[in-house]
Amino acid sequence: MSGAVANDTAPTTPSTDAESSDYEQLLDVDAEHGTSSSTTGFRFSWRTFWAYTGPGWLMSMAYLDPGNLEADLQSGAYTRYDLLYVVLLSTLAGGIYQILAARLGACTGRHLAQWCRAEYPPVVSKALWVMAEVAIVGSDIQEVLGSAIAFNLLFGLPLWVGCCLTGLDTFTFLALHRADKSNSDRGSRYLEMFFMFLIGTMCVCFFLDFSMSDPDGLEIAKGIFIPRLQGQQVMQAVGTIGSIIMPHNVFLHSALVQARGINPYNKRAVREANFYFSIEAFAALFVSFLINGAVICAFASTFYSTQCDELSTKSMSAIMGHGIQTSCIPMNTALASGSPIYDAYTGAVCHFPGECTPCYIDKHRVDPSANGMDFVLVSMPNAGYCQQIGLAAAGDAVKEALGNYAKVMWALGLLASGQASTMTGTYAGQFVMEGFLDIRIDAWKRVALTRGVALVPAVIVAVISQNDHFNGDRFNEFLNVLQSVQLPFSLIPLLSFTSNKVIMGRGFVTGRWTARLLVMGTALLCSVNYSLVYRILNNFFQDHDFSLPMWGATLLFALFYSTLLLYLVLSYPSRADEDWITGLESMSKSKQQSKHVADDKQALLRD
Repeated sequence: MSGAVANDTAPTTPSTDAESSDYEQLLDVDAEHGTSSSTTGFRFSWRTFWAYTGPGWLMSMAYLDPGNLEADLQSGAYTRYDLLYVVLLSTLAGGIYQILAARLGACTGRHLAQWCRAEYPPVVSKALWVMAEVAIVGSDIQEVLGSAIAFNLLFGLPLWVGCCLTGLDTFTFLALHRADKSNSDRGSRYLEMFFMFLIGTMCVCFFLDFSMSDPDGLEIAKGIFIPRLQGQQVMQAVGTIGSIIMPHNVFLHSALVQARGINPYNKRAVREANFYFSIEAFAALFVSFLINGAVICAFASTFYSTQCDELSTKSMSAIMGHGIQTSCIPMNTALASGSPIYDAYTGAVCHFPGECTPCYIDKHRVDPSANGMDFVLVSMPNAGYCQQIGLAAAGDAVKEALGNYAKVMWALGLLASGQASTMTGTYAGQFVMEGFLDIRIDAWKRVALTRGVALVPAVIVAVISQNDHFNGDRFNEFLNVLQSVQLPFSLIPLLSFTSNKVIMGRGFVTGRWTARLLVMGTALLCSVNYSLVYRILNNFFQDHDFSLPMWGATLLFALFYSTLLLYLVLSYPSRADEDWITGLESMSKSKQQSKHVADDKQALLRD
């Protein structure tokens, strides 16, 4: 690791009259009404838009990583189309945070990690760094496992081999960034174009599976535009929200926008950058919503069963109140997965296939008034067993339900997702480490470090879950918990900094009422995430006996977590950097006084 101290990219006090004049315009804005006496307009230009295009598409990969795909397939298989509106609203909420992150980077010349280091005490800053790194490593494990599953589906490679391949191929992507050593910006463009290619691959693959599943268009429209939330769907909705908004992504986006070389003292340049970055972010997130929606609809049409869905609420069901949701998985896949199989009538765990009542996909069910023999004969090709589904078993289930071609498309899309998201995670880790610790580290060293930390648990889980998908899915649940508990430690600083006039300048600070709405929305989002954490941990504690040392470690972590969270909520950024703006204002007043003195001298000479 390089120990060189990073050159701080924060803006320093302008040394030229031109820069001071630009910043005077930046300060000449009414934050409450968003008006300015010196606003310079500009027209939309496709050429200019293309120049700013790139950061938003890299950022959007966090909305399409393997963890999101697993939440999508479970949402469709467990709740049909009912939660499409949740994905839409979550994506819109995520877009707001991403725009705030982009504004922070474009308006100040610093990214979120650098502001955390500058504005919080060292102890708090280091604690936030640890939390951010834990979130990145947890996300990286999911992405490595997702890529390994894709390699297994495509080439039959053992999962641990796929993990090792994923750990190595990220260095290939770094070569794209270094493709033109004479021009690092051009290398960044190569990488951005490659990410767009991967997103295009996901679009093609998942929409082909979507078309083969023959979804119900009317029900899709209802799922998007008519909010519905039944009792058994609440926790799935919570899981969907938690998987979409990722804590490390705001660190990433606030840093990526700085590659465009925006002058933070030039009000017009900053306004133009914010405008184009906002358009790009929402365009990229709209595409991510379409891809997530395609996955939800494909699995809803192929695996949703009312019989399995009602097991979690039926009074006589053995799994009611246990937080277990199931879908109708084809028989061969269900038997081979290693996950528990549940009777479609009683919800009891079946120890032998012959004692288990099968389920039937809703789309293929016949009139219940038909005699029993006809029902069995007509529906048996589409019969299955009620079972939980995760990323590990999804490929085999798709193959048995839709054919090998659909499985290949699913695997290619999953591979593109895993490969792209591992690279964005590496970038996020690099910016987080450099920003919090004020050091420079080569990208390949950062990849080696991240891969070394993430690869060991990923390989262990891969070996354990090779023939037992249930363990792999349980581990993935805990990774989702890890992401959920880290979210406040990125969103609270982001809201705090973007609502601070000292940091943003009066021209770009978040308005008072907007800030209040964002605070309430963030509190609601974090509360929703904590409900997911409570459900998963409560089930875990019921199934396992904790020793006294384990309880002690848990209480210590809870104390550390709550103390850090309380500090962030009750404190505002220190005003250490207020000298930067105070100096600018003093410079402006000094220039005006000097001008008045010069005018007086000229008047005396004329007299």
